[in-house]
Amino acid sequence: MSDENPANKSTDFLQDRRQWLKTSATMIGASLLPGTAVAGEARQNETTPKAAPPHPHQVRPAKFLTPEQHALLEELTETIIPADSHSGGAKAAKVADTIDVYLRETYEDEPRALFREGLRLIDLMSQHYSGKSFVNASPEERIRVLSVLSENSHLSEIPEVKFFNELKEITVECYYTSKIGIHDELGYKGNRILKEYVGCDDQDLAKT
Repeated sequence: MSDENPANKSTDFLQDRRQWLKTSATMIGASLLPGTAVAGEARQNETTPKAAPPHPHQVRPAKFLTPEQHALLEELTETIIPADSHSGGAKAAKVADTIDVYLRETYEDEPRALFREGLRLIDLMSQHYSGKSFVNASPEERIRVLSVLSENSHLSEIPEVKFFNELKEITVECYYTSKIGIHDELGYKGNRILKEYVGCDDQDLAKT
């Protein structure tokens, strides 16, 4: 059977996924605090007054994503819609900023959790395939990661696949509703008033 068979690709993806999830578990385990430090932190928490619960109309933070998450999201969206000689890409259109505003202002927990987990998992994938974070990977290495997700887009129950599927949609929507997407990429000139109706310049049609 050919290696191009979708079933084979899915199997390879799932096998690779086990590896980067193992890497994630190892990293989490290595970052755990020693018991004495945990105990000291607990004692500090006991003596530190608890903050008052947030007011329902309290102003939200200016950013939802951390600087590291935002940088990763910028590179992801730019890989999906890169700049070319015709127009700027997703980074120039500030697609990541628009997504960050959406995540900050939404009252739904699901998209927030999906984006945070999706970003984390894609960075693990990049470490698995290239030994580098996605931000530090080359354009070719980034494309390889996203190609794996694209080839397995039917496995939408897997968090990183679901995240990538949704990221593509929101990236396209944000880009083509931005000034760069509308005017530079699509060449939209806006509504114009014609001083006169020039009619049809096709002579064959004019004769009919």
